[in-house]
Parts: sequence; structure tokens; C-alpha cells
Amino acid sequence: MNIPVYIASAAAWIPSAESAAEAVAAGQYPADDNATNKIPCLPVAPDDISVPDMGAIAGRKALERAEEIVGGQVDLILHASIYHQGRDHHWNSAPYIQRELGVTDAFSLNLEGMSNGGMAAIDLAMARLEAGRGTSALITTADRFCPPGFDRWRGSYGILFGDGATAMVLSTTGGFARIHAIASITDSSLEPLHRGTTPFTNAYGVVENENLRTPKKSYLEEVGTESVLRRAEEALMSVLATVLSRTGNKLDDFARILLPNMGHGLMEAQFFKPLNIPAERTLWNWGRYAGHLGAGDLTAAVARLVEKKEVSPGDRVLLIGTGGGYSVTVAAVEIESVPEWPETTTDFTLPADVTA
Repeated sequence: MNIPVYIASAAAWIPSAESAAEAVAAGQYPADDNATNKIPCLPVAPDDISVPDMGAIAGRKALERAEEIVGGQVDLILHASIYHQGRDHHWNSAPYIQRELGVTDAFSLNLEGMSNGGMAAIDLAMARLEAGRGTSALITTADRFCPPGFDRWRGSYGILFGDGATAMVLSTTGGFARIHAIASITDSSLEPLHRGTTPFTNAYGVVENENLRTPKKSYLEEVGTESVLRRAEEALMSVLATVLSRTGNKLDDFARILLPNMGHGLMEAQFFKPLNIPAERTLWNWGRYAGHLGAGDLTAAVARLVEKKEVSPGDRVLLIGTGGGYSVTVAAVEIESVPEWPETTTDFTLPADVTA
């Protein structure tokens, strides 16, 4: 990399959580799934806040934290999400976030990469910054998984969806962590996993009771679970090998490995076993309370590490994002300093029956 790219700041906005046990008691969540996933709660956004405004809140905090580096001005804004943003068509939420933040002379764009959207945005933003087309970028994510369109408890196998927003500022002029390498790949043979066999439609709108189980079930019945896990692992290991070769590191050199927030069973099959790492090297013991924050799991995890002082200067951190399609992005980061951020944006109110 000729032009170094740094993480100048990261932040999140996460609302109060609702209890998984109460969802089970109310018949909203199968008890067997609860035992397998080991997700005790999920943050749920109140009705009086929109998804784009969630993104603006996180973005404002990230810009505030990066004020001394970028001065509140960024050249690129990428907003990633996986679900409804408040308008059905002919509208983008990224320019709304840009306007709400009062950012001028920036290029803003929505990015649809499903769960890997936030990490893919980092990859794309880095390429632009490394090419000299700007010195700073803001990456935001925001999602709210609410009825009638989506069931956060039963919408997918092994993934429970929490509401929230995240933001990260990248800069070529400085920051607390340098991104030494990043790489992405898409194994399109796994694209049918999220499409299933339902024919394409011409109409657009929020579909009631939309879920990811139906397409996944039809594809798994066709090719088998082992085939899907094998190809997902091959994609992961391919991108990981590329990043490690660029940095000259081994997996053991990384103090922390940040992963998407999924249920324990899926984490074991998709990450812990293939990578041969314990949950303690990741932030799953925090992420299990937040649930899957759409495209924002990795940005929230970076903010969490710094806010809770769980890293030190010189530590190397590996970020691994995955998403439907099937895409994988891996980034190798080195902590150069640990900034003092008095507010902890990754803490949120837990339900009465849950203790951290």
C-alpha cells in the first residue's frame, strides 16, 4: 500500500434489548433454537426513530471522535444495510445521512452487501483513498428488523437480528489503528442460499413475514449442509490466506479476531472450528447480547474493543466479515494507540432477566 489508511474512529448506536426467554414464553421463539443459539436478548429500536436517523446518530458520534483528524469533513460516505431503510423505492439513505451530518463536498452512496456490507464498504473506501481520491471516508450501517416484514427471532437459521447502527471513519492522515491489508471474494455458487426457488417478482415493497429460512431450506435440501459449509470455509480460508500473505503474519499473531454476531452453533460450524480458535479470542461473549446488527457487526466490535480498552498499542486485530452472495472480506489491523472515548456507545440496557 503506497498510501496508508487508518481507522480514525468507530461508534455505535444500540437500543435497549428484549429478552429471549420472554420471547420463548410468548411462543415467538422456539426453545430448542434458544438453547442452541445461546443468544439471551436482542436490542429493539423504538418506533419513534427511523433507520436513517439511527445511521446519522452513529455517524455523528464517529465524526465527533475523529474531529482532530478529519475536522468533521469527509470525502466519501458509504451506507450499508440489509433491510428496509424507510422508503420502498427511488430514494437513497446515504445522502440523507450526509445532509443530517452537514457534510458538504462528499460523494455518498448506498451499498448492498447484506451482512458483509460494512466490511465491503471498508474495502471499497480504502481503494478510493489509496488511489488518492480523497483523504477520509465515513462508513455507516443501520438496520431495524421489525414486523410485519421480518421476524427477528425466527427469520433465519442460527442468526438472530438486533437493531442498531454503526459508523467508522477512515483517514489517510492518521488514526488509532492502521489497516495493513484487506481482501474480498465472492463465491457465487452459494448465491441460491438466500434466493431459494421462488420466482422473481416485478413489484417492490415490504413483504409481510419475509424470512430467510425458506430459501435456505430449499437450497440445503438440494445440495446438503456439508456442501454449503465446505464452500463457505474454502472462501474464508482463501481470503484469509491472501491477507496473511500480504502482512507476513500467522493467525496466532492476532490478539483478537472479530467475527459476525451469530448463534453459538453457527459460530462453531462457520468460524470457531475452521479457524481453530476459542470464543474468548473473539467478541462473541459481547456480540451474543447484541445479536446480528445487519452490516454493522464488525464496526461495532472495533468500537467495543477501544471503548472497553480490550486492546493495547502493538496488538494486531483480524476482522472477518461474511454475507449472502456469498462474500467474505478479511482485514488485518494494527493498533497504534488507544484513544480516550469517555462515552461507551456499545453498552445498552439489558432486560431484567439478563445479566452480562
